[in-house]
Amino acid sequence: MPEATVFPGAAPLQPESPTRPAPAPVVTFTVLPDLAVKAVLPPGAHLNETAAAQLHTRLGELAGDRRVAVVLELTGVASVTRAARAAYAAMPWVSAWAILGESPVDRLLGHFLLGGEFSSVPARYFTAENDALDWLSRLDDVL
Repeated sequence: MPEATVFPGAAPLQPESPTRPAPAPVVTFTVLPDLAVKAVLPPGAHLNETAAAQLHTRLGELAGDRRVAVVLELTGVASVTRAARAAYAAMPWVSAWAILGESPVDRLLGHFLLGGEFSSVPARYFTAENDALDWLSRLDDVL
């Protein structure tokens, strides 16, 4: 059986244990003015169903009985699953999504995330937080 080649800086692939799912990334939340929330995902995070459930729960707590606009920073995120994409698009208390990233990989993952069923609320990718907040402020019934 041939040996696996591991390139410098790369970790060998480890299969996820079916009995123990990967832990959710720790997401940092900041409440912004005018009913907006900024959620920062940690670099290297894998956005899966567990991560989406964590975001779903925390946003629900922050929103209460209102809807909130979300600035989701995914700079340096490693991957986004289809299940996570569907879960993000279905969060009922989100009035709009401003996806924020820096690199070409961030842009690719951001647009993959936006490829879900985001048709019920405005959603767009940005490379600058000021542009994202400006866009959110110009939308009707979002903030």
